[in-house]
Amino acid sequence: MKKLYVFALFCIPLCLILLFMAPQLTEGVQEAQQQAPRPEYHRETDHISMMEVGKILEQFGKQIQQNKSVTIDGNSFPVTGNGRVEFHVMPARRGQGTSISFEISSGQTGPPTRGNTYVAYLRGAMRGAPSEFAGLVAKLGKSLANTGAFVMEDHSVALKGTVSVVQRVMERTHASRGQRPPYSFYIDVVFGVPMFPVPADEQDFVEEEQRGWIKELVIKETTGVDQKAVAKLLDSLSSDLKVGKVKVGDKTFEIGKNIFFQISHLVTKDGKGNRIRVGFMFGDVPPRARPTGPRYSKEFFDEPMKKVGALLKRWGTEILESGGFKLGENEFKVKEMANYEIHASSRGFSIELQYTEPPKKK
Repeated sequence: MKKLYVFALFCIPLCLILLFMAPQLTEGVQEAQQQAPRPEYHRETDHISMMEVGKILEQFGKQIQQNKSVTIDGNSFPVTGNGRVEFHVMPARRGQGTSISFEISSGQTGPPTRGNTYVAYLRGAMRGAPSEFAGLVAKLGKSLANTGAFVMEDHSVALKGTVSVVQRVMERTHASRGQRPPYSFYIDVVFGVPMFPVPADEQDFVEEEQRGWIKELVIKETTGVDQKAVAKLLDSLSSDLKVGKVKVGDKTFEIGKNIFFQISHLVTKDGKGNRIRVGFMFGDVPPRARPTGPRYSKEFFDEPMKKVGALLKRWGTEILESGGFKLGENEFKVKEMANYEIHASSRGFSIELQYTEPPKKK
């Protein structure tokens, strides 16, 4: 559901998803048709020299720096103000080589308007050696000790004001939909505000912890921390990572040979609060469970809403009377508990329901 610092904590579910958003789509198409067409550019190729790619990127870079715009096929596109950027570099999944993707947008006149925080910097790896992460943590600690600022590549933020540090180790106790390690560790360094607000992307994890799907193994909180203490903590973490472990208080955890790691800097929307997070996920990834039993999948378009209402009514009655419902020739049994979301407005209506099939009787 949300993105930052991922823990996929639902069992592999049998999902029932009902989306009735046709009014929104229709309005969006009509609105787009009424607006004057704007120039666009699209190019695609399955075979191109990487030297040519380098020239294209160099050309864009020069145009942005010199003209605050890019010109393609006779059309000029402004590239001004603030924006967002996302780079992803990794070994190609198929065959040899490297996969590189990036997304850049511009035109912002201030901080993002949505949410109570925004990402100023984030770097991570879905799979890396602890020694690789140890090097990044060591650089972060060294820059803080020497300059009084966290320096992350071309991004820097000075450590100032009231500083608090939280170290935490968590265990995921609920079976996961994704292939994620079961344990997580992070250090949060918060300054500029007494308490850093929970980002919208992390709200789901707070709710899952309240349900008991995430269990706290150890936590250590410290307030009134100075620059020297934070730098020392990062240096100690780097040393532990090099020998494949992490320590919080009097507890030590072996982390194995591969981790999912991340360094991030989040800022409150008013620019006063900062949070530096240094964290990783570790532990053996459980094998992907394959769903068994009957399946059903079918799409419907332009169906009368009365027919949809009758279908929902039938399913509700069947669930109440027999603990299951039928789709075609297949019958699906449901669990006693469920998680669901309902969204409704004059423009559309949607329900998302997730549950886990009951275990088979021995």
